[in-house]
Amino acid sequence: MKELCKLKKSELTTDFKKIIKIVKKPKFICEKCARVAKDKKYLCNPIALKK
Repeated sequence: MKELCKLKKSELTTDFKKIIKIVKKPKFICEKCARVAKDKKYLCNPIALKK
C-alpha cells in the first residue's frame, strides 16, 4: 500500500480494512498532513509520537 498521505478518497473505501490496521495504535505522525500510522513507511514526513 502507498503512503496514507497520497491516498485518494476513492481508495479509502476500497482499502478500509487495511487502513484500520495501519492506523491502530499509531507510533508516528506526518508533519505535513497530521495523519497517523503504526509504521513510518505509510507516511510522507513521519516523526515519532512521544510517549
